[in-house]
Amino acid sequence: MGITLAITLCVSGGTALAIHHSRSHGLMAHIHHGLVVCTADSRNTLAQTVSQPHPAMVRMAVSSGPDGQIIAGPQAAPLASVLTSAYKADTLLMLDLNQANARNVTQLVRKAHMRDRVILVTSTRKSLEDAFTADSQVMIAVPIHSEQEAHAVHRLAKHHPYAAYLSASATPDLFAAAHRGAEAIITEPPVTSKVSTADFLADKPVDIVVMHPSATLPRTEIASSHS
Repeated sequence: MGITLAITLCVSGGTALAIHHSRSHGLMAHIHHGLVVCTADSRNTLAQTVSQPHPAMVRMAVSSGPDGQIIAGPQAAPLASVLTSAYKADTLLMLDLNQANARNVTQLVRKAHMRDRVILVTSTRKSLEDAFTADSQVMIAVPIHSEQEAHAVHRLAKHHPYAAYLSASATPDLFAAAHRGAEAIITEPPVTSKVSTADFLADKPVDIVVMHPSATLPRTEIASSHS
């Protein structure tokens, strides 16, 4: 009985430690402490040595390889390896699903204990619906272009965590409408502007800023079926 009790306590302690680590390093913990800067992975950022600093969040595209394996980033590395590296480096990931199967991606995310450290970016209505049903906890980034879409996405998401991805040209009213329903607001600074990034973000409820000159907002038709 003593051995059984000891094992139970060890397991319970390990579980509590894992939960604490997850909460302290998760996406919402980062957002709570301030603006999260997301950079595009153009040179295998997560392969840096331990002595080099890692960005708070890395954005990369995922796709299905010829053998069916899910690959990610410009180096076409196995997503499983990328997730493991991100977990060890305490780095958040923003993954563009493109044509990759959301269920296959979230299975790898769960296995890597990265459910609260990954955002999936959808680009089509189908990918959005698939992502919402693939996992109940992984946050989904939804491109929103109007207040009508902001309300429609909120109804579609129900209790699923989601982030509103707004363009730099979105109106203050749209930022406010999206902010009322979404757990997080994502945007990117305008590419050509005399206004500094700090000034651009100063009066907006932004949680994650994507710093990449080629960052674009996908066009996902949301409101047409939920008007």
